[in-house]
Amino acid sequence: MLAPLRVAAGSFFRLECAHEQLFHSEYKRSNRTKGLKILRCFPHCCPEHIDRSYCGSSLSVRVQLAERPAGTAPHEPPPSEVLAVFARFEAVNDVSLRPGECVEVDKIQQGVQTESNLDGQWIAGVLDRPSGLVVTIRGSEAESNEEKPLVFHLNSKAFPRWYYDWESGANKAQRLMKHTLKAYVMERVAVDMDDNFTTISSREAFTQLYRVLHVVSSPEFTVISYRRAPLDQLQAAQAHAAAQLAKGQTLQQVKGEPLGLQVGGASPSTLRAMGMSNQMLQQSVYSPAHNASVMPIVGEHGVINTAWSGRVSSRRGDSYDDDDDAKRQRRIPSTRPSGQEMIHPLEDKLFWEHVNAPAVAVSKNMALVFAFVRWAPVRLYAPFVGELVDSIKLKMLTVTTSTSNAKKANKMDCFSRLLLQHARIEENLRAAGGAILPLELETLLRVASQTVLWLFSGETLGWVREFFCLNAALVLDKKAIRSCFIQFLHELEKRLNTEVVAASILRSLSNVAEQVIAAVYSHECFHSRRPLVRHILSGQSFAGWNMFVAQMRETYISTMSSASPSQSIERNATFKMTFPPRNAVERSWNGQWVLDMDDVQWDVNEVSSSPGRKINADPRVPDVSLFSLVELMSQVVRFELAIDIESRSVRVRAPQSLAGRLDCMHLVLDGKARVFRMFPNGISSYAGEGSQGDYFGEMRVEAPGQLVIFLEIFRWSLEEGTPSYHVRSCIEFHRNGRLAVRGDILVTTGPSTFTAEEIPYVGEMSLRAKRKSVEKAAARHSQPASGAPRNNSPVIPWGEYGRFRLCYSKV
Repeated sequence: MLAPLRVAAGSFFRLECAHEQLFHSEYKRSNRTKGLKILRCFPHCCPEHIDRSYCGSSLSVRVQLAERPAGTAPHEPPPSEVLAVFARFEAVNDVSLRPGECVEVDKIQQGVQTESNLDGQWIAGVLDRPSGLVVTIRGSEAESNEEKPLVFHLNSKAFPRWYYDWESGANKAQRLMKHTLKAYVMERVAVDMDDNFTTISSREAFTQLYRVLHVVSSPEFTVISYRRAPLDQLQAAQAHAAAQLAKGQTLQQVKGEPLGLQVGGASPSTLRAMGMSNQMLQQSVYSPAHNASVMPIVGEHGVINTAWSGRVSSRRGDSYDDDDDAKRQRRIPSTRPSGQEMIHPLEDKLFWEHVNAPAVAVSKNMALVFAFVRWAPVRLYAPFVGELVDSIKLKMLTVTTSTSNAKKANKMDCFSRLLLQHARIEENLRAAGGAILPLELETLLRVASQTVLWLFSGETLGWVREFFCLNAALVLDKKAIRSCFIQFLHELEKRLNTEVVAASILRSLSNVAEQVIAAVYSHECFHSRRPLVRHILSGQSFAGWNMFVAQMRETYISTMSSASPSQSIERNATFKMTFPPRNAVERSWNGQWVLDMDDVQWDVNEVSSSPGRKINADPRVPDVSLFSLVELMSQVVRFELAIDIESRSVRVRAPQSLAGRLDCMHLVLDGKARVFRMFPNGISSYAGEGSQGDYFGEMRVEAPGQLVIFLEIFRWSLEEGTPSYHVRSCIEFHRNGRLAVRGDILVTTGPSTFTAEEIPYVGEMSLRAKRKSVEKAAARHSQPASGAPRNNSPVIPWGEYGRFRLCYSKV
């Protein structure tokens, strides 16, 4: 057997990286799904920082073999075929492998990190092999394989994740423990039954081993919890602010100037860091005169976000939008001179939430109530389903149906039939021995039903629309839009209490929120929602802020568009006047359409109402909620339609809308994947943080004068354990003057659509990437348990949930 290979040197590096520092002395670590822990920004942010838990970059290991004595035969097999690199994180007091030690190949392979084994401790290096074309071109002029350094890539993915499961502790020694990344350069060897070394391909080889040749170690670093990091950063920012204030005071004393709060001096947050009370500073922290600023960065779609920088911008309107925390932030240096005190963005946000703690509590109460109305299945409303049906007819259908259909509205419409069907199933369940609905839950459900109808009422939508229109310009001013959000919360709470909750025995929004928490922890049908309730209640951040900013931004865009010269000529223009038909086909399609309640087919994947059975054939698919039903009614019962054959587009607008009279859902039907800005009822699709808005569609001529629209819309789930939906529809105008919409609804077959690491990134994913995630989730779900026989059947990512057919008459 030939002598073992010898390594002359080894080192870490990163390809095509201009950063001077490869590693840092400290890294934050966050907990991920199933207890996994991931180092953030490791080894450094390259090419730039992104606000994700997987921010970081890949690493490479360069291995230079020692020169062999002259006249020595080449190593067989060549080094590139027997050398391997495996890296792992270690604490400095861990027992490491040393050169010369051997480890069984099987044990190393079992511990390698893969998509299905994220708990593995070993990160396998991938050998950088030149393409066959390069080898052919270079030919014999290239260096010999043993003279060239070998390069192994670690975590060479688009979004590398560095998992490290070391268990920390509360004591100081544990928190200050040093760690390192060690890359072990190993040679594949084998031993026979007598433990004598032999070639790896020999018939006598009994055990395959990896022999350690060399160890490459990173500089030592400490690991801190991501939960603890904000406090550490805040304390550091406060210490820096205190030092700056002390320095400023010293200069003032030297110059003989009086000490005090003045333009260009210490910011209110700086004074708070020095011990001044909230009461003294509450009015000045977010007043227009607040002269501390945060570095502004213009991001995607013209949204202004910020990055921590040592320079300051004094422009009016520079802002930091908290809803852009999930977006990539480029750190662009400011060219403006620094003349004001800086506030760390995290410190700024924490103090805003701390000062407005009562408003934070209101936002959480509101989030709990609105979440509950989305969770509660309509079958639970069985005890008062008759009252509910009458209320829906009065507040929703009578308003949206035409005068000619007033008599039809008094008949049993399709939505009432659906409610009664679900109610009968609930009654059958109770007759078969199911639990009786407790009085407190029935009271909560009554309030929930009235809240839903109030939310979609014309009066509430009108007030919200007016509020957003009056304040849309504030979206460009951070402090102003924050104040506006708090004002909106208090006004919303006041109206909800006065117009809905006060008529019940619960009396106030806070009491309703307490009942929601009690219901989730007391009744089995809500047990799966407990993690979401804990998420809403945890921390001190505002709930609903992202949705508010998204809707304000949408209103601002619409306001600016209507203020343009082309739009301002006819300020009283209607939807029909603005988008007039230009040919016979458009005249047939364009106009107001009302759903024919008697000609609706809705065949959902449901089982019969036999006792003891769930309403859904697929238990993963949640029951229909009253909120979803009323939201659907607000968009499909009556709408205005305008198609443009030349531009291959269609516009849809519901009469009860949050948007202005000309704002609508605008779809471009060119067969390409696109994102629509708003729904027909005026709600921004961006409020869903990437879960809504994806679509593609086509406009085809099936026969002379016969136009057909094919449209596919997606709704993605950002919650673990709930499915995503894919609606496929065909819209056509019949010769009898009616509009028909038919199609089906697909549902994902996997338990979840996205992984925990993907969810914060969904808003930036393309439709193709999202659909690819669905396929991967289905593949993971179909994998057999360990020891089970392999399933060779094809993976089906989508399954049919139901079919529908709707018919409309023109008003």
